[in-house]
Amino acid sequence: MKLINTIKSNYWIRYGLLNIIQNTSTVLFGFASFYLLIRKLDRHEYGIWILFLSTIAVFAMARNGLLQSATIKYVSGTSEEGEKKKIIATTFTMNILVTALFIGLLCAVAPLLGYMWDAPELPPMLWFFGISFIFSSIQMHFNSVEQAYLNFNGTFLTTFLYQGLFFCYIFTSYLTQTDITLMGLIYANLGANIIATIPSVVYIRKRVSFRLLIDMSWAKRIFNYGKYSMGTSVNAILSDTIDQMMLGAMLSPAATGIFNIAVRISNLASIPTNAMGSIVFPQGARRLEEEGLPALKYLYEKSVGTILALLIPALLFIYLFADVFIHYIAGEKYDESLPLLKITLFYSLFMPFSRQMGTILDSIGKTKLNFLLVLLSGIINVFTNYFFITHWGIIGAAFATLSTYLIFFLISQYTLKKILNVNLANVWTYTWQFYPEMMEKLFGKKKALSSNAQAE
Repeated sequence: MKLINTIKSNYWIRYGLLNIIQNTSTVLFGFASFYLLIRKLDRHEYGIWILFLSTIAVFAMARNGLLQSATIKYVSGTSEEGEKKKIIATTFTMNILVTALFIGLLCAVAPLLGYMWDAPELPPMLWFFGISFIFSSIQMHFNSVEQAYLNFNGTFLTTFLYQGLFFCYIFTSYLTQTDITLMGLIYANLGANIIATIPSVVYIRKRVSFRLLIDMSWAKRIFNYGKYSMGTSVNAILSDTIDQMMLGAMLSPAATGIFNIAVRISNLASIPTNAMGSIVFPQGARRLEEEGLPALKYLYEKSVGTILALLIPALLFIYLFADVFIHYIAGEKYDESLPLLKITLFYSLFMPFSRQMGTILDSIGKTKLNFLLVLLSGIINVFTNYFFITHWGIIGAAFATLSTYLIFFLISQYTLKKILNVNLANVWTYTWQFYPEMMEKLFGKKKALSSNAQAE
């Protein structure tokens, strides 16, 4: 029993730390790139760049939602190697087909989006991005297989290389005072994606092959599971970006850029939320098989409590120095972002509850319920954004998203209470317990090391 507990503890420590490093590097590279881009691009160009990122995120999340969660769930939940190989080959083939379909859709809607957002620069950006989409699809497949085997090394290097190389392009352009164009960013994105694909293949090459195979029984199960997960992923990313998209359509791309400044800065505090999801999902699928629903109740309460313990101090720090962050990070031309930042920081508190709920529901196979809940959230977000932006402009988008998060928080907690008997009091208990436990681990180890040194 002691050995089992040690293994579990090492899993959470080892891969928890690796995922936090990965998400930290992602946020920092993204933040550094954003810091330089807002100085190299004008407000209109930066707004178009944000609308481009929001668009491709929808397609990427749809692809990932259909195949990524299903790959992790079924590969990690199957003990026979023969079946694992069938699943991996089937998802690889489905990935090729889905990627081709989505590239076609992306090319088709590009002119419409350019017209809607008054951004003629956007269609060629989206058309050329189709090439990068192929390489990111390969990364997604192999990283999913690796995570199913409870490894994250390749995923970490893939993400780190992509983010790091893309940042190097922007940083080099800034140092050499070379103009950065929107199409130049697209070319850099492609180069970074090609190189970042290498570790995703290397780390898992012994477990997979590039053969094309569709096992119809597995394909049906994967699709039936993934269709709701895809819907959930698309709704989730739309819920996160619909305010910026609607600002672009109702006001201007520049308004999207102003709002995005606040979102970017508040995202600095959200690293633990993103990191924990990658760890909880494969653990949730495995614990459901081994221990049943009671284990997932603890998993949800503990993970959310841990995230909040890390999140709250970061949010308070950014809130207290919000004007400093806006002034020194974005500059005077984005002063309008200050009141927006204070609101986005507040609704960041609700993110761990909703995102971990989605992770838990997916891991226990309730993808349809998760899809319906996120769809409801998306519908609420569209209506509140339309009403608030119409009456209050840019700041209305922030209040609309805050209202949506609050409503969804109440709905999600009621749902989890019914399914898992989740208790909010336990979540806050784990939050406050985190600090003394962490102090004990840190200083307890130091005392033990000091005692051993004296004994020697």
